[in-house]
Amino acid sequence: MKKIVLLASIVFLSSCINAGSSNILPQRNSFFTRMNSYGVDLYNNKPKLISSEYIEEKNFKPNVVLTAYKGYSVINNKTYKKDVYASKYIMPERTVVLSSATIPSIFKERQKIDVLGEVYIDNNKYLVIPTEMSDFYAFIDSKGELWNRVGELVDGDRIVLVDTIFMPNPDAVKFISVQTTRSEQSIPTKGFDIKYDGIRLDRIWFTFLDYNSSAGERGEFENISFPNKPGLIDVNGMGFRVLAADNDKIDYIVLK
Repeated sequence: MKKIVLLASIVFLSSCINAGSSNILPQRNSFFTRMNSYGVDLYNNKPKLISSEYIEEKNFKPNVVLTAYKGYSVINNKTYKKDVYASKYIMPERTVVLSSATIPSIFKERQKIDVLGEVYIDNNKYLVIPTEMSDFYAFIDSKGELWNRVGELVDGDRIVLVDTIFMPNPDAVKFISVQTTRSEQSIPTKGFDIKYDGIRLDRIWFTFLDYNSSAGERGEFENISFPNKPGLIDVNGMGFRVLAADNDKIDYIVLK
């Protein structure tokens, strides 16, 4: 009986030992992989909002002869919100190749490279950057240079070093941090816009857009008309004198 129990134990241990290579117990593979990997502190590479401002736009000057074409503003006074976003990258100062007996990875001069995150290996901090090989990442050391190792990303946030030694060529190429910015302008958040809409039925037509009552989404609009003749008209408290109008354009002077 003891011999049978002993034999069963040996068979079980053999199965455990061989599990890593034969993938019999994938959950054990995952356990050992994590034991021999390094945790990556992942970065959030989404653009970061760095500033916001409100911009007021006016398109008119009082007591000056102006012309507006059909579909364009006669008078507007609108406020926009402008958001500025920043994105951070690193880039090599010149082209460098991380080569080995396997497929080399090329980092081109001034190429913008997203940083996956940072990792500590043997108490040394490295930035983790993608290579041309899927799921394989290179490392930038504290001097801003490529390390001679490459790692495979597993479980989304763990790095396992491969045994192969890579050679940066040329060596000592610096990777520098760069920041780019872009701005986004909202639709009007408040104000109004009076657009010329041509002549119909011997009347001068305008479209009045009110952004104050729409919480800055689309704006409410109203079609307004006046007899087609020179003279003073008033739209939303904005008075202007019509000098001449046809279906294509209107000449006018803003009075107040």
